[in-house]
Amino acid sequence: MIKKSLIIPFLIFSALLFGQENSQEVFAPFVSRLKAQAVNSGIELTWKDSGDIEGVNLIYRADKQITISTLSKAKLIAHVKQGIETYTDYPVSMEKYYYAVLIQDKKGRIYKLFIPFRNITTRGVSVKTVATEEQRAAKITGIRAKTEKDSVLVTFKTSNPKRDLLLFRNTSPLTSPEDLLSSTSPVTITGEKESYKDYPIPGINYYYALLDAGLFKIGKIDLKTGKNTTVDPVMIPLGAAGAGLPEQPMIRPLPLPYLLISSSIDTGSELSPSSPFSFPEFKVLKPDTEKAVTALENTIKLKPPRPMQVQVLGPEKKPTAGGEEYTLYTVVAKHLTKHNFSKAGNLLNNFLSIYHSEKVEARAHFYLGQSYYFQARYKKAFLEFLMAEDLYYQDVRNWLNAIFNVLTNTVQ
Repeated sequence: MIKKSLIIPFLIFSALLFGQENSQEVFAPFVSRLKAQAVNSGIELTWKDSGDIEGVNLIYRADKQITISTLSKAKLIAHVKQGIETYTDYPVSMEKYYYAVLIQDKKGRIYKLFIPFRNITTRGVSVKTVATEEQRAAKITGIRAKTEKDSVLVTFKTSNPKRDLLLFRNTSPLTSPEDLLSSTSPVTITGEKESYKDYPIPGINYYYALLDAGLFKIGKIDLKTGKNTTVDPVMIPLGAAGAGLPEQPMIRPLPLPYLLISSSIDTGSELSPSSPFSFPEFKVLKPDTEKAVTALENTIKLKPPRPMQVQVLGPEKKPTAGGEEYTLYTVVAKHLTKHNFSKAGNLLNNFLSIYHSEKVEARAHFYLGQSYYFQARYKKAFLEFLMAEDLYYQDVRNWLNAIFNVLTNTVQ
C-alpha cells in the first residue's frame, strides 16, 4: 500500500512539471487510465472515472500533447456523463491527435490537472481512413412526445451530443422521406439537450421525427418508428394559451422588413404596387397603341400548338442512391407522371421551401410549371418555367410557346 506521504509529493511534482496555475489545483480530482487506440475510422478513448466528485467529463483533442499552456488551442469535442467511461472520436483527417479528459463539476468549474498516463495521452494516435458522414452521425433512439399544459415535450437519446439534429412535425405518421416534404420547417436542436419543448396549434394530432442534420443534408434519411419517429400522436387540448410559440428560433430567421415606397419622390403621385413575379394590371390601350401592338403581334410566328405531355428530364428518369435528387425523383415518378398534378404541385412547393442546389431547384420549378399547366393555371405555370429557363432553355421554350398559344386566345 502506497503511503499518503508519497502521494502528495508526486502530485506536487506533477503540478510543477505540467504547468498547473496554482497549488490549490494540485488536489483536484481527475480521471485515470486514459487510453487512446485507433479502431477502423475512429479513435476509441477509455478511462476510469473519478469517484471523488460528481460532474461531467470533458473530452479535448489537439495536434500536440495537451497541457495547461496548450489547452486553449485544444478543441472540446464532447461532454460525456460519468459512468460511461468511453468515447469514440471520428477525426476528419489522418494526422496524429492527442487527448485529455477533464472533470467539470455541477457548478461549472473545470479541474485543470494534467497527468500523463492518467487523464492525458502522451502518444499521438491517427486513423487509417477518414470516417464517413454516416459514421460520425448521431444515432437517435427512444424518441417520445407528451403534452405538458400548452406544449409538447419531445425527449430522445443521442449517441453523439456534438451533432446538430433536425426535428420535424407532421399531422400524419412520418414513415418515408416523402412525408418530410409536407412537414413543418425543421427546428435545429443541439444534441446536448436530449429534449425540446414545442408549441403547436391545439386540437390537432401531431407526430414527430428527429434526424441527424448532417445526414439529412446529404439525403441519407432513415426513419425508424419508435426510435427516431414517434408512434402515437399527441394533441394539446383546445383553449391552451400561448400556442404556436417555439422554444427556440427556426432554421430560417425572419426576413428584414421591406422598404415600402408608395409615392413618387419627384412628383408625390401614388405609385402602383409591383412584384417581380406578377402580371401588370389590365389597361385599355389607346387606338394608335392598339394598332401598333396588333401589327407587332402579326409579325410573331409561334410554333403550331401541339398536345403537351408530361416531360421528365434526364436526372429524374431513373432513381439515384439518395439525397435531394432522389426526393425530386420520387415526386415526379409517383405523382407527376401518374397525372396527380395537384398532389405533385403541393409536394414540389414544399420541396422548394428548403434550400437545394441550383440545378435541382431549376428542375423542381420545371416540374411545378407542368403541374400548373395541366391544371389550366397558365399564368402560374409561366412564372415557374421562367425560373428554370436559364439552365433548361430548350425544354422550357416548348412549354412557353404552348402557354403563349393558350393565353392569346383565352382571357385569364
